[in-house]
Amino acid sequence: MATLPVVPERIPNADPTAELLREATKRGLTEERRNKVRAAALAEIPWWYSPYAHLAATTGIGLAVLVVSLAGVARATFAWTDLLVIPIVVLFANFFEWAVHRDVLHKRRWPVEVIYDRHTPMHHMVYVEEDMALRSVREFRLVLIPAAGVAGIVAAAAPAAFVVAHFWSAAAGWLFLLSASLFMVSYEVLHLCYHAPKDSFIGRLRLIARLRAHHARHHDPRVMQRYNFNVTVPLFDWIMGTMAPKRQAD
Repeated sequence: MATLPVVPERIPNADPTAELLREATKRGLTEERRNKVRAAALAEIPWWYSPYAHLAATTGIGLAVLVVSLAGVARATFAWTDLLVIPIVVLFANFFEWAVHRDVLHKRRWPVEVIYDRHTPMHHMVYVEEDMALRSVREFRLVLIPAAGVAGIVAAAAPAAFVVAHFWSAAAGWLFLLSASLFMVSYEVLHLCYHAPKDSFIGRLRLIARLRAHHARHHDPRVMQRYNFNVTVPLFDWIMGTMAPKRQAD
């Protein structure tokens, strides 16, 4: 049985990103080649893994925080100026999504090398621009954030919300947590939708199709290191100049 993380076969100490780029540029990533990586990744999934429990856990954590935050807002003294925290959080979260995707998921950094290994050499090998669709629900594990990762994000957001509550207002603190959890759930759901078959009900939705096109372009190995790092809304791709030109980035 293979060991995690699943990466394309390579010589020891070789850069998997460089190998992936070289392979894609020289002869393209054949379906046979990609299927080997997909099969190895699926073989690593424990027998007890439940795709729907995974989805319920990741979205459920975010939704639970959302409900608690709404209850907190309802109890707190509210001023309309507190609503300003929502666009601030959304802007920061969009930047955070862009920066982490570019600098952690696509660059191998200590001590989170495993995140890179599971994303660039594996996720980008299995799913390419012209073949983004999940082939079974067990592939949720290859797309969704681990539940522990979502819990970690919530744990990191909670102290920040406390600081906002202390220096701004209690309502603003709860709105901070509410906005962060809503963004997190949106990220998970949208990313999963992008990997739904194009001819499915979800895949045919106009908004999903439009956002999927942006994300799918990122799944071209020849441009993945330079363009389209936003997954939700490509705001910071636009601000930072990392929107992939149509067929001019190849």
